[in-house]
Amino acid sequence: MNTSTSTKTSTATQAAEDPQSHANVDVNDKAAIERWAKAIGTTDEALMNAVKSVGTRIDKIKDFLGAGGAGKQSGG
Repeated sequence: MNTSTSTKTSTATQAAEDPQSHANVDVNDKAAIERWAKAIGTTDEALMNAVKSVGTRIDKIKDFLGAGGAGKQSGG
């Protein structure tokens, strides 16, 4: 595995786990969208719908998804 890719994945995962994270999703980078979607447990489409509603900050996206704005993609 590419060390750069691994580092980016770890960063996305850490930021996704931080409820106060001000990290931003790079919506121009398909790989970044996929990493962030995986890190927060949603689909690329749901992530992009959240971005359209609340912007690219991961804490805002997580709040939106958690409030049922676009729906997390977990069973239940």
